[in-house]
Amino acid sequence: MTALRWDRVVGQDQAVALLQHAATRPVHSYLLVGPRGSGVEDAARCFAASLVTSSGGIADDERVWDLVLRGEHPDVVEIDPSTTQIVKDDADRFVRECHASPVEGERKVVMLLGAERLNDVAANRLLKTIEEPPARAHLVLVAERADALLPTIRSRCQRVDFAYLPEASVLAAVADDARDERGALVARLAGGRVDRARRLAGPIGGVRDAALLAASQLDGSGSSVARGSASIDLAVKRALEELEARQAEDAQRLDAELEAAGYPGRVAQARRRVVSERHKRELRRARTDAWIEAITALETWLRDALAGADAPRLNIDREPASVHARAAVQALDACRKARNDLVEFNANESLTMERLLLHTPLDHSRDRANPDLTGG
Repeated sequence: MTALRWDRVVGQDQAVALLQHAATRPVHSYLLVGPRGSGVEDAARCFAASLVTSSGGIADDERVWDLVLRGEHPDVVEIDPSTTQIVKDDADRFVRECHASPVEGERKVVMLLGAERLNDVAANRLLKTIEEPPARAHLVLVAERADALLPTIRSRCQRVDFAYLPEASVLAAVADDARDERGALVARLAGGRVDRARRLAGPIGGVRDAALLAASQLDGSGSSVARGSASIDLAVKRALEELEARQAEDAQRLDAELEAAGYPGRVAQARRRVVSERHKRELRRARTDAWIEAITALETWLRDALAGADAPRLNIDREPASVHARAAVQALDACRKARNDLVEFNANESLTMERLLLHTPLDHSRDRANPDLTGG
């Protein structure tokens, strides 16, 4: 059962082997380094499950793993602020959780995801706890870049590295989630990220398709921009429906489990609060990611157009558009600005997309009377 749980971490055999060995005689602080989507976060959860599993029998072990992988085990705390910086208040919570006693077992795991976002004050706040962790606590920092962390933090953690995956590994990972032709497409688009490939193979793929259709149907009128933005907005809403339904099921299941387990009232309330906050954070992040996916789709559309018909394509399910090169470059700049506005300034998504579509060049591929349309 445990080996199968680790199978969710694809193409990272060396890192998995290191963590599995570490779980037998763990130290107190770990730093897992790898790009988002490389499997590093799944590996952190699998490692945490290995640490808190009490070997109370197969059924109990399965229950522990299920709770940890769902982010609902009381002795595994995930801290993953949705802000662009991790600040002192987040660090204070991390320290409090490290010093709180385990609820079910002898060990507690506190994970900090996106640790590269620590600002200097928060990083220094964590340092003493990392240097002198409580006896029953294990600290797991997950970061995309180790060099963004203080050297003193890096030096006090056991480091495990993860890498981007080759396209073939991503394709193998999504084989069960996508048709053959769609699997090849999402593996090409994913950029070495299994999480993004899986999202594109699911409902989020509709956002990508809506964005490309909107770009191809622009005719220079404001109405075509409005129609395109509205169709992307609808695709985003549909893409979030599955997550919302799953979260509702999680909340109902949690209530049933808490009642059956007979947790003290304060523990049950704390678990409900943690899950509710996680659901809000997940939904907010999923919404932003969906709109970012629409922007990324336009970038790949423009990239394929600039590269030309003979270059390897990202969007292997369609022919490259024919656009003016100068306008395409300007549109790519607009894509970068739109992404920054959404991530940094929480801009209105629909208005941001309308503005971006206004900067998107027209596709002249249907007009073959003038074949040299990419000349600027």
